[in-house]
Amino acid sequence: MLLIGLPVLKPNLPALGVLNVYVRTFNRKFAVMTVQNLKLGLGISLGIAIIGISQKLLRMEQYEYSAVLVSCVYGFIFCILNWIAHDFLLNNKFYQRLMGNRIASGMVSVAAVASTILLYDLILPDFRTVTIQFQDLSPDKKSALLLVRGFLISGLSYFIIYHLDLLLQKQQDSIEIEYLKQAQLEATLSSLKEQLSPHFLFNTLNTLSFLTSEDSVKEYIAELADVYRYVLQYKEMDTATLEQELKFIESYFYILKARLEDAIEISIDVDKNILQSKIPPLTLQLLIENAVKHNIASSSKKLFISIDNQDGSFLRVQNNYQPKSSIQISAGVGITNIIQRYNLLFRKEVLIEKNNSTFTVKLPII
Repeated sequence: MLLIGLPVLKPNLPALGVLNVYVRTFNRKFAVMTVQNLKLGLGISLGIAIIGISQKLLRMEQYEYSAVLVSCVYGFIFCILNWIAHDFLLNNKFYQRLMGNRIASGMVSVAAVASTILLYDLILPDFRTVTIQFQDLSPDKKSALLLVRGFLISGLSYFIIYHLDLLLQKQQDSIEIEYLKQAQLEATLSSLKEQLSPHFLFNTLNTLSFLTSEDSVKEYIAELADVYRYVLQYKEMDTATLEQELKFIESYFYILKARLEDAIEISIDVDKNILQSKIPPLTLQLLIENAVKHNIASSSKKLFISIDNQDGSFLRVQNNYQPKSSIQISAGVGITNIIQRYNLLFRKEVLIEKNNSTFTVKLPII
């Protein structure tokens, strides 16, 4: 039996092209922002170091030139190390995820970075005695002064970098908003071009089901009609429920089964309590289509696909890995489309795992 093509199930390629343009633009801006951050950090560090010895500069006759220079270098190095450390921690996803929120991570960062000044006592005990800031002070007062100054500089560095990070995030959000507007425009134009064909085909399928007398043909047409009904209903929506998506997959898999027969099997084991969770429409269809496209599916080498939530916070879609030799191994446009949609809609990361026997995609449960 000839399987009627499903062109409207393909991802929006013009929209993907728009996204790539905006991603490249953002990457360039991010690189510029990183260089600007470093330049700003160097300038601020030098400024703080000079301010730290400003009183001594006004009384140079009381100090040696080398002592003033050493003090300036000492302050500059500590300030720039503070800056680099905070910049790293603020942009480290693992650290931010570990701390849970920005306030807690900020407090820990400031305290941790500031406390590193005490390492000077252990690593370079002689160096600080040369600096003019600590002359004529007792050891206890020197340590206290080091710690207080460390907290002040660390707090200032964190405050500046945090606000620069917010500025960068705001720019990123603006880029994504522009992308969504452009993608919506592309989708609207594409929808207008395709509007006649799907509706005409849908009505034709309903007519054919009344004309035929064979039950198998009627059932096939009914399932195909359900597929197009779902596509027409959700093509302009950002999300559907998992329950709706799984019901659609039953119809879609019926069509695949009619073509591939016993070469493909699918199992669905999903808890009822997550059926109302959100998922971008056609996500599961794209993953199944990707599995069929890139893997051998025959009566002797069956393709097994499973959908479950055994990983707790993820919906797992897994298939046995038996790649076609004629197909170049890649993530594919479909999976790229899914990753981008989860990132834009939910700010969540899609996980992909592959080994010699299985290919697994883990979708965050929303």
